[in-house]
Amino acid sequence: MAYIEAEGVLVNANMKKGGKLLIQIEVTEDLENREDYFHLRKMIEKNVRFSLDNLVVEYNVTLNARTNKPVREYKVDVSGVVSEVKSEGEQAEMDLGLPAEKVPTKEETEEADRKLIDEFIRSGLAPQHEDLTLDFTSILKRFYDGTGYVKIAADLNITLGELSVMLDEYRKRVAPLATKWDDWRRGQAETSVEKPETSAAEVSSSEVVEFTEPVVQEDKQEVVPGIEEKSSQIGKDELENFILGGDGPVFEDLPYDFKELLTRKRNGETWMEIAQSLKISSSKLAADWSEYKKRIKSVLDGENGAA
Repeated sequence: MAYIEAEGVLVNANMKKGGKLLIQIEVTEDLENREDYFHLRKMIEKNVRFSLDNLVVEYNVTLNARTNKPVREYKVDVSGVVSEVKSEGEQAEMDLGLPAEKVPTKEETEEADRKLIDEFIRSGLAPQHEDLTLDFTSILKRFYDGTGYVKIAADLNITLGELSVMLDEYRKRVAPLATKWDDWRRGQAETSVEKPETSAAEVSSSEVVEFTEPVVQEDKQEVVPGIEEKSSQIGKDELENFILGGDGPVFEDLPYDFKELLTRKRNGETWMEIAQSLKISSSKLAADWSEYKKRIKSVLDGENGAA
């Protein structure tokens, strides 16, 4: 039986006469020396069955228009449970019963690796939503165990389209939490390599690791009264325009040409597609991109401070 399973990029889709659809897919794996390539050749001009599944999840992040910082912040406890943290202002409003301050906001679109989000959901740590009542943890465990979405939808007595819409919406809602959870998880792995294991008795049950968007946290600096902290005002556009200007330093441990990659992103490619072209995972690229932006921001902060 000729069979092939691979990941790639949907390059184009054209409707031809007679209602036929011509789909062009660029496979990101090297098939020339694999048996899959010969299976693929056997299927040319034959009737085949296929399905397409997006590996990138796009979700919106609400930013404070004044500071360009996310409105929602998160913390991760020692068990990996992610929860939202109320800002000091919000907490005071709740405690004193004051009306909420109206803060100007704006939306930005972020991308996340769908496999990472699915892993977070399957861990059982993703929150439930009243308007999305399906057991998504069980659904994704069945899917990754080999049960198709068609079978799962039939067992739930809903259509495949209904399942797809609800699953996509749920992934978008938990995506910000999944990225924070992945940060925490990678931090735990690095700590376990650098430090000897600590017994459970030495770990305080109230200890938490806090994260705020964007993924890379800024080092806290003392703010002199009456002087506004300049670093907090460096927005996304200013940072990216500086990178695109090509005047930034080069770091040996970050080998990618981020000016070129950012240009490709602005020309319509997704970070997932760019990562696939580099033959690295999207989470690896995201981590390096975040680290690069952090270092460039430090450079700009230094120039602003010296000015």
